[in-house]
Amino acid sequence: MKKIYLSVVALFCFGIIAFAQPTLTQANFIPAIGTSQLYYVADTNTILDNTAGANVVFDYSMMHGYGQSQTQYFIDPTTTPNTGDFPSATFTDTTDNFAVNMKYNQDFTDSLDLIGLVLEINSFGTVVGKYDADPETVMKFPFNYGDSYTDSYGGQFTSPSVSLPTNGNGTVTVNADAWGTLKLPITPQIDSVLRVVRVENLLTDTIFLQPLFPNILPIPINATQISYYKPSISKNPLLSYIITDVNGDTTINVISQFPMNFVGINESNGNNFGLSLYPNPSNKDYSMLSFDLENSALVKINLINQLGQNISSVFNGNMPLGKHQIKIKTSNLSDGLYILNANIGGKIISQKLIVQ
Repeated sequence: MKKIYLSVVALFCFGIIAFAQPTLTQANFIPAIGTSQLYYVADTNTILDNTAGANVVFDYSMMHGYGQSQTQYFIDPTTTPNTGDFPSATFTDTTDNFAVNMKYNQDFTDSLDLIGLVLEINSFGTVVGKYDADPETVMKFPFNYGDSYTDSYGGQFTSPSVSLPTNGNGTVTVNADAWGTLKLPITPQIDSVLRVVRVENLLTDTIFLQPLFPNILPIPINATQISYYKPSISKNPLLSYIITDVNGDTTINVISQFPMNFVGINESNGNNFGLSLYPNPSNKDYSMLSFDLENSALVKINLINQLGQNISSVFNGNMPLGKHQIKIKTSNLSDGLYILNANIGGKIISQKLIVQ
């Protein structure tokens, strides 16, 4: 009887350990230089699950994908632009398709701080934001369910298009308001996931442009990022739901480390490049992608399946002006619908490809 009792106690304790809420630490949160993280982009109609509390369920099982992805890179800050402006930076991160580098300083005691950023803005050129005098605390360690903090930060923004530096000041509030099980569309549900809500409010001063141009009044920037972490799987968020409002213009971005069901995508108009696929349906051997370039351009072509997974990088490189043809091999593909994503000089064009 005693053995049975001890076995029951052992199983009960194992269950508590197996489904305990995780703790974010410096070791399991800060990514290593040279690593990267692929994210699948979800439909912006994805419903945010605001469930809070202990041992709850975060249901994103109905989330669908666009058939697009993006990669976040963690790199040596000394190899990035304006490295001299951030001598204390320990690493930087950047995401493809976004001209921005975020600079971080790792406090080897209890925090990770954002000390600045470098980004490219149309008509402004290179904008450098320096928070080194009053950095933004990205995370405090250790961080558990129920923990929260608020931090004030500020910095100075400079640009060749601006006659005087512009100051910006803000606050960030970070709260671990829930932990539990994350339900995803395809991947088996994941237990012991910590939900972290990050709310930022930043207000710039008036931006003084070069003479003869009107000044820009202070710009409010508000952002909420809801991220789900399980450090034993990844140092990066498994899923993030990001709402950004810049001077009243709101955007939503939802990204997941895991593939999701394919919602379908409208074919983009490729007439600017005379883009065509033939034969389509494929003859089970190949289809030929044809297009014209009026100027040389960077061309990236990826083939995506109905789960939103990137199954083939068809081409990635610079092409000169003129007519071009690229053979899309389909003999190794199962019958079905695929999406060909062509990024030509920064313009995304999507075409359906049927293999039968």
